[in-house]
Amino acid sequence: MELAQLRALRELRDRGSIAAVAAAFRVTPSAVSQQLAGLQRSVGVPLTQLEGRRTVLTAAGAALADAAVAVESALIDAANSITEFHDDSAAPVSIGAFPSAAVSLFPGLMAASIAGRPQLVLRDLTAKPVDYTGLVADLDLVIAERLVGGDEWPAQLAVVPLLSEPLDVAFRVGHRLDAGEASQPLTAAELRGAAWIAAGDDLALGAAVHAIGAAAGVEPVIAHRVSDFAVAAAMLQASDCLTLLPRHTGAAYLDFGVRVRPLAAGIAATRRVDVLARPDTLHRRGVRAVLEALRTQAAALAPATRTPTRSPGGSRSTPPFRAEIVGSFLRPPTVRRAHAQHAAGAIDAAAVREIEDGAVRDVIARQTDAGLRLATDGEFRRNSWQYDFFAGLTGLSVTGAEGAVDIGGVRTTNQALFVTGRLGFSREHPMLEHFRFLRENAPAGVTPKMTIPSPAVLHFRLDREGLAGSDYVDHDELMGDLAAAYRDAVRAFYDAGCRYLQFDDTTWTYLCSRAEREKAQARGIRIDGLAERYAQLINDALSGKPEDLTVTTHVCGGNFRSAWISTGDYEPVAEQLLAGTDYDGYFLEYDSERAGGFGPLRHVPAGNKQIVLGLLTSKDGALENPGVVTARIDEAARHVGLDQLALSTQCGFASTQDGHALTEAQQWAKVREVVQIAADVWA
Repeated sequence: MELAQLRALRELRDRGSIAAVAAAFRVTPSAVSQQLAGLQRSVGVPLTQLEGRRTVLTAAGAALADAAVAVESALIDAANSITEFHDDSAAPVSIGAFPSAAVSLFPGLMAASIAGRPQLVLRDLTAKPVDYTGLVADLDLVIAERLVGGDEWPAQLAVVPLLSEPLDVAFRVGHRLDAGEASQPLTAAELRGAAWIAAGDDLALGAAVHAIGAAAGVEPVIAHRVSDFAVAAAMLQASDCLTLLPRHTGAAYLDFGVRVRPLAAGIAATRRVDVLARPDTLHRRGVRAVLEALRTQAAALAPATRTPTRSPGGSRSTPPFRAEIVGSFLRPPTVRRAHAQHAAGAIDAAAVREIEDGAVRDVIARQTDAGLRLATDGEFRRNSWQYDFFAGLTGLSVTGAEGAVDIGGVRTTNQALFVTGRLGFSREHPMLEHFRFLRENAPAGVTPKMTIPSPAVLHFRLDREGLAGSDYVDHDELMGDLAAAYRDAVRAFYDAGCRYLQFDDTTWTYLCSRAEREKAQARGIRIDGLAERYAQLINDALSGKPEDLTVTTHVCGGNFRSAWISTGDYEPVAEQLLAGTDYDGYFLEYDSERAGGFGPLRHVPAGNKQIVLGLLTSKDGALENPGVVTARIDEAARHVGLDQLALSTQCGFASTQDGHALTEAQQWAKVREVVQIAADVWA
């Protein structure tokens, strides 16, 4: 297969038609068809098919188009590796933005001193949200808007959050709403029956007006359809109409003599401003420099104005701490090489253990040096975050399985679980010794943290074949012994000196995904009431937990080599998870739009439960803008007290031996950024 053929396939996926690909490449449709036909001959499987009169990709074609992205990225990385001889930093970077973002960001971007001084090619957009995906095929960066809780961006796009801004109600001076305090939130009831100047329903601000109407229990009265803020602000002067203004990008329009008041909590009226790009585009040096300048401009628009609902609480003396990490770190080359040599029979287990011991001592020291008050062993002794623990349980066998698991277009080897007897936990489990080594090498004042998979993960992974021939009739009958095995595990780790234990769990995000629920049903799992049954399973596993043992959970979207499985808001399981389980803390992934908004945090009971916001991605090496992170913490604090919040990366850095697509230096820069932002917020 040739690069030009892969590009044609990828463009067909993104642009939707052969004619559109031909126009982009400035060739004939016949030439594009020939490229696709040549590629199909080389791979030997159908890559396209007719759907009506349109040519679309088959499942194999879609998988190969995803691989084409990785090929493009690798080529760009290869070019970057010889930057000493050829630097593309000054190459043109094209950027499109919807009007209010263009007004707010473009002037500062033009005046900024950007590394490499790339030539900026700026364009204002009037596109509706459904058109943004197509624009990414023609522009390097597209600044787009969407309502928090609305439709997610397509999975094939790279999404970099710029800004999260509440939408405020705007009105003329002297309006009846002008009588209240400017900071007093408006309820939906106060807005019932008001006439609105609104954008189209398929734009974020138009959809927000309908959300206000839904909260009030009536259809909103839309008197005028206007998308331009300047026009809408001028119209307010001559009427009693209302409109919505985004708090940060719309601030300039307050000079028109407009007053604003915030909306009460619970109304879905927050706009996200994101940068969309093709994943391979973000590998270009010039593009990354422009992106960082955009993040700086966005942070300047949203000054940190913290309004916690309860006392900030300051630092914490018990885990989870204000600055946290999930658990895993990139495996050092020495460890990966040792594991490969052991698998090949070149060295024995004792030699591997010696190399692992040195690496664990080093990673403990590096966590301490970064300013963390906890330390893990980086999961250096494991091949996988889950299967190594399961393999140590009694009554369970873990073996290789046919086929591979697809995680966001990245393929990984599959493992199968087989129940061979009554499930149990042995005091000879090797991870107990792993923890003892961690505890013995953690310096004074640093809390050793152990991570293991949740019991729900084992239950969810197990299929009919895995139960066949066992003592258990079905998945439900397994629950009692599974909970008992984990109670024994909790007690064994406690007796080994563990005071900070974490259950890593992908099942809650899977339950938010219809596709994953259907797969579970096919494995023989009874889906109805499953969230409630998993909450009970976890509570049974934690029954009798010592008071001085902290047990948290990391709610994971299934991350592997910078890809992921699950997307979706936490809302479908929020009450069962956050209010219905006996965990002391919850690590929630919030590094992208995949997880939706912070509304589900309203289910967190007031008190000691902690929410660790995974706002910094561990999937790539780009550092987040501290101002943007702080603004998102403030947004979360509207739903749960700042004293019940903490900060971490969204996931570990290496859920398996492979690790995510970033360097060790970038990994530790991320950790230090978590520590610094947490210190600034909870000082």
